[in-house]
Amino acid sequence: MSRVLALHWPALLVGSACLGLALSIWVSVPVAGAGVVGLAACVAAAALSGPARLAALGAALAIVGLAWGSLRMEALRQSALVDQLSESGVAELVTVAPARSSRWSTRVVATARSFRHVALRERVLLVLPVGRSPPRRGTVVEASVRVAEPRPEEGGFDERAWLARQGIHVVLEASSWRELGRRGGLPGVGDRIRDRVERAVGRGTDGVRRGIVLGVVLGEDEGLPSDVQDAFRAAGLYHLLAVSGQNVAFLAGGIYALGWLLRLSRRWRELAVLGVIAAYVLAVGWQPSVVRAGVAGGLASLAWLVARPRDRWHFFTVGALVLMTWMPTSLLEPGFQLSFVAVAAIFVAVPRVRRRLDGYPLPASAADALAVALACGLVTAPVVLFHFGEAPVYTVLANVVAFPAAPLVLGLGLGAAVVDPVSPSAAAGLAALAGWAAAWLALVADVVSRLPGAQIGASTALILAMGLALAVIGRRRLLRSARLRRRLPLVAAIGAGLLVVAAAWAATRPQPAWQPPAGLRVTFLDVGQGDAILLETRRARILVDQGPPEADVAGQLAALGIRSLSALVLTHPQRDHVGGAADVLRRLEVGQVLDPGLAATGPERNEALAVAAARSVPLRVLRAGARFRVGRLNLRAVWPVDAGTADEDPNANAVVLVASYGMTDVLLPADAESDVAARLPLREVEVLKVAHHGSEDPGLAHELRELRPRVAVISCGRGNEYGHPRTETLAALASSPGLVTYRTDEDGRIVVESDGRRLTVQTER
Repeated sequence: MSRVLALHWPALLVGSACLGLALSIWVSVPVAGAGVVGLAACVAAAALSGPARLAALGAALAIVGLAWGSLRMEALRQSALVDQLSESGVAELVTVAPARSSRWSTRVVATARSFRHVALRERVLLVLPVGRSPPRRGTVVEASVRVAEPRPEEGGFDERAWLARQGIHVVLEASSWRELGRRGGLPGVGDRIRDRVERAVGRGTDGVRRGIVLGVVLGEDEGLPSDVQDAFRAAGLYHLLAVSGQNVAFLAGGIYALGWLLRLSRRWRELAVLGVIAAYVLAVGWQPSVVRAGVAGGLASLAWLVARPRDRWHFFTVGALVLMTWMPTSLLEPGFQLSFVAVAAIFVAVPRVRRRLDGYPLPASAADALAVALACGLVTAPVVLFHFGEAPVYTVLANVVAFPAAPLVLGLGLGAAVVDPVSPSAAAGLAALAGWAAAWLALVADVVSRLPGAQIGASTALILAMGLALAVIGRRRLLRSARLRRRLPLVAAIGAGLLVVAAAWAATRPQPAWQPPAGLRVTFLDVGQGDAILLETRRARILVDQGPPEADVAGQLAALGIRSLSALVLTHPQRDHVGGAADVLRRLEVGQVLDPGLAATGPERNEALAVAAARSVPLRVLRAGARFRVGRLNLRAVWPVDAGTADEDPNANAVVLVASYGMTDVLLPADAESDVAARLPLREVEVLKVAHHGSEDPGLAHELRELRPRVAVISCGRGNEYGHPRTETLAALASSPGLVTYRTDEDGRIVVESDGRRLTVQTER
């Protein structure tokens, strides 16, 4: 302990200040009182010696951190625009982050400089209409805006709290806007550096390759399709798209090597590293990992310049101090936690893992990459599981295979920006090479993300951790017993054989492949007491309702080989219809969500909308008159006409859809029974999904005479407590001429196919 205190006392003192800043997130103290207590701690430190003095100084710094943090938290909670909620006016703002665009809007964090010609300085979330290129970071805009509240908590995602941690309390919804210019000062210098990098990279790359290069170089993933981002997440490579300390290390090493080649003195090399790190941090922006690494790199150079000893733990804690001094709530962000946990693992765990790899037939560089990937992957997994619910399984494999390409993407991308003013053609060549290296990263992410069980949830991870712990304990007991030790080769051989068999089975097991229909395919999934109907053509896949959560509709779709949906329809907010929607949105690529926007709502619908918002899936209001057309498939809504009221039965306002393909019409009324259908301009249909799972419906017989369907499908659960389908309903269906009725409780999954004229029906129990 005394050795640790002697070597790392600066880091311990800085860590004490960080502890005080962390406490200020939940505890607020008056500055005067904190000053008195802190002064008393300083007096005590002067009177003490040794470890006691260090403890007293640590307490004093913790109190100072708590006092400063209380002031910062109070400032972050202030908002001049909160008093202007629902008001409209002209605002002048400067964007401080890259814009994120969807089909419906562009969202960008900005600083409001004025509202209604009243000067202010407040961070806001600016929502711009689509139709033109979004503003770059650092753009000064004038916009006609309406002040609105952030969205409240829905389905476990609290946008209001998430924005509040960044000091943002209002959303400015713009109806129109125009550019006024670019900001100046040091932030403006960073903007111009960033623009130069983007311009140079764009000379030799485009599409996904350009997005990956900008992600690696600048942490800018806005230009990447969501399926590519999901592949990087599932493979455990997403940290490459968010600037990490590795970038700063590569950059500093490159500048140092260049200075050595140019025969610059050590002093000039260290000064050059300081300048380049400062410029890079300005260009990338206030990201926890790059600020931490920038502080560490800068302090390392300064330590040499002033002939002071270097302590990596001191650099580590100063980086945390810088971030938390400005924004104490940084501690709660996943980026902060992942960055500092990973670096701590590199300090503590990587050397131990590396020693374990000594003696194996591995090149030194491969062993180093494997040690870093293994240590960081294990220690960051709990953080990833806590924040995102899933963690990548093959992250070590992916990072080892991808490791050689990441420095190439970074070096070539930055090199393109450096030579661009002198030789644009050379910049294009370097950018093209960076694009090829980025293509390798994309390939690794795609292949690894498609491996069986590429991601696991928290419960599975806990089971695996317990199994690993039992294996370690068993191995130790085995080695302590002479009798068991003699059988160790046999046990190891059996275990290795089982592992090889399991791996071979997982690798060779055929993955379901989607088989496109020749025309229209309507699949009524067996979800028990609920609804889930899949409409498919060669160009479209639309899921109308998603059943209850226990039906695992996302898993059923995966078994059918479906990885993406054109649209997801939430007919009305009841568990048996939309309970599985959030899971589908998490596990599949969804083009858009169609929802009636009813006043009545429910927790399952709220969760689905929150997941859609978090994944930037566009939301479209689906009411009477709305149409959705893909090729020959025409989907039109004929009900509801409005949002209804909050206390109204959602069944009466459920979305009623008519899907048309050639001469085939399919009526999907969800739970809207004949009292609703009687008011609608419906014509004859070929396929009818019986409303409300076959509940008693006095007007059904008249409805059948009007619609004259050839196939009727009842979606209900076996032995359900409601007695669905009711005897009266079955009698009405049986009395309809030429009608054949199918039931999911008896027939299982029901598949209706049509070429636009003829119908075929197949049941799959």
